[in-house]
Amino acid sequence: MSSLPKSPSQANKMAGQQTYKKLWRAPASRGKWFWLLGSGALYLFLFAWSAYAIHNGQDAEPALDPFRIFGICAFALVLLSASYSLRRRFVRALPGKVQNWLWMHTWLGIITILVALLHENYAYITHDFVQSAGDLIQAKAGPAALFALIFLVLSGITGRLLDQWQTCRLAYEAATNGVGIVQGVKERITLLEETVERLCAGKSAPFKGYCIEHLAQTRSAPNSASYQTALPSSERHDFQRASEALNERTKLLGSLHRQQAAQLFMRRWRTIHIVLASGALLIISYHSIMELLITVFHALPAD
Repeated sequence: MSSLPKSPSQANKMAGQQTYKKLWRAPASRGKWFWLLGSGALYLFLFAWSAYAIHNGQDAEPALDPFRIFGICAFALVLLSASYSLRRRFVRALPGKVQNWLWMHTWLGIITILVALLHENYAYITHDFVQSAGDLIQAKAGPAALFALIFLVLSGITGRLLDQWQTCRLAYEAATNGVGIVQGVKERITLLEETVERLCAGKSAPFKGYCIEHLAQTRSAPNSASYQTALPSSERHDFQRASEALNERTKLLGSLHRQQAAQLFMRRWRTIHIVLASGALLIISYHSIMELLITVFHALPAD
């Protein structure tokens, strides 16, 4: 007689209730505070420089120093922040943990908006508001680049929050289903199905009919009472074991679907963010390169 493997969740049950225990905790990253303090110090230095220049009568024009330098600094910060994607997907041999690179990507992205606002002296935000779509392409698409940068950073922050939300869902499912993550759940479901198939060997038609109907459904279970009354007494013990295995399979299928849905959501959002980020980066790069060619290298005539 085949034996039903014990579920790992049974060890976590007490008085019919399953307790929730977090399986893992993300390790703390020193890079979080390093990049936060470094980014804050950089912005405070540039802000003090800006205030000093204005106090001494310097015109707050993006084409004049130090405001031109702020624009160059903002573009450099954009490229440095974008290097996170390079580290994560293509050049994994670069030094440092991905988690530290992510914090660099986050904090530098936020500071870049503030530096870009210094470069424009808060134009389009506190004054000189955009009145029409044509205003966005003025000054070599300067307003468009600023709003693209703001949109890019806000979408990244939104994605980070969504990612944490879905990660918490995955962690909760892995901790409460009694098995773990997707791969372990799949293996457990396969083992349960093999157990049911062994229990069905040589059994009566009602026994096999119940198991086949149960295996065909993923979200609900057929009523076992109507099948059990038609079984020979010699099969009822194995029928109970098969019913327990099938019920556990149904619960694990629900957990598997929720974990896979969370993973799919995260993949789709990251794809959308990459597409949007690429478009925003093109706009920012166009404005920055044109300004460099005009005001720094004097390769193009000024309008």
